[in-house]
Amino acid sequence: MRTKQQQIRQLLSTHVRSSRELTQGLDVSQPTLSRLIAAMSHEIIVMGKGRSTCYGLPRKIHNLEGPLPAYTIDPRGDAHQRGNLTALQGGQYWWEETDGNGEIFNQIPWFLQDLKINGYGARSFSYRQKELHHLPRKATDWSDEDILFASSCRGEDRTGNLIIGEESLARYFSLARNAPETISIEKCPWVYPQMAQKTLAGVISPTQVSGEQPKFSACVDDQGSPCHMLVKFSPATDSNEARRYADLLICEHLALEAIRMAGHSAARSRIIISGKQVFLCLKRFDRRGAFGRLPLLSLRALHTQINAPCDNWINAASRLKKHRLISRNDADKLYWLSLFSDLTGNTNQHFGNISLIPHQHDTYIISPAYGLRPTLYEPIAGEIPERLFSPPPLRNEVSSHLESALKAAIFFWKSAAVDTRISATFRQICYENCERLRAHNQGPQLILQNPQDK
Repeated sequence: MRTKQQQIRQLLSTHVRSSRELTQGLDVSQPTLSRLIAAMSHEIIVMGKGRSTCYGLPRKIHNLEGPLPAYTIDPRGDAHQRGNLTALQGGQYWWEETDGNGEIFNQIPWFLQDLKINGYGARSFSYRQKELHHLPRKATDWSDEDILFASSCRGEDRTGNLIIGEESLARYFSLARNAPETISIEKCPWVYPQMAQKTLAGVISPTQVSGEQPKFSACVDDQGSPCHMLVKFSPATDSNEARRYADLLICEHLALEAIRMAGHSAARSRIIISGKQVFLCLKRFDRRGAFGRLPLLSLRALHTQINAPCDNWINAASRLKKHRLISRNDADKLYWLSLFSDLTGNTNQHFGNISLIPHQHDTYIISPAYGLRPTLYEPIAGEIPERLFSPPPLRNEVSSHLESALKAAIFFWKSAAVDTRISATFRQICYENCERLRAHNQGPQLILQNPQDK
């Protein structure tokens, strides 16, 4: 017959239990349960206070025992402990803030979701970190435990300002104290090709951000101040595929310019060409000065918080506005970005390509736009398939933004059509798309009634 302690372990092995659930499951009184819990204090996690107190059993994350501390890096570069994360048996997690408040999660807490990386960065990371032998070779096979383990050991340079784990914090301080010298703008055309080659060869670590495009981090001298950049690059070979990737990087730069021209914020970018290779340099808005960092959260992570599907940007804008997580103006910006993306062939409207900045009273503002380019025309398996540009039907939620977005999209396609850095073949495609949108602009229009006219 099992002892009461063995029964407690069995009950807590599946999920967290409250005092009431334990007394009923064990058929004991509250004083008896308190004595049993006290006798097992070395192996039981007590969560919450008063009537909301719950109990659970900790589990190891590979070879890591005990809670994982989480830190925020402030704009000066100093680290502040934010809380501790404890993995529990049954797949749950206990997050405890430094002030003692806490919450139980059934998966990795939503505000830590962006620790997970995917795409090229994840593949390169899993390949290079062979010493983390606990992990599957393919990052797509990683479990939540694998993600936490990798983040706690090699998570010193993720997006935003969060770092989890003592080892990653130590690596951050080492990175800050041994930071390479800034690169002058004049030297970038000579330095960047070397950094790209080393990134592909695994000699230097690629930036720990998601996305299929290879990229690396660089710190450049911006008029005497250090400026952190993400640098995407095209292949150095002379092929149709390499030329198309180069064209699309230039288009991404032009799209960001068109967004700013329309009055919306977008990441600052610069195109550098070295030989046949194109580099798109994007100023990071989650970094400040030499070491400082700023908070940032993906649209995907915020949807995890409200337990909503990652369907499309238009629904996301309406949803976040309804939950009062973003303002009407920010919802309008997301509507506009979705419409502009449709009109510029950006088929990559996933929830990692929109970020939000914590504002006040648990609200957020949409970050500067990034990652928008005509992905409709990306190569597939090394081939350049012919694509027909045909924007999807207009949804009512964004109809009031059509005039502005259409004007910006025409400006984008026109800019790309006359930009001699882009290949003649793709400039022709851009010209045809520009004319197609011009024709659309000259047809019948939707006339919206002003509420004041009713």
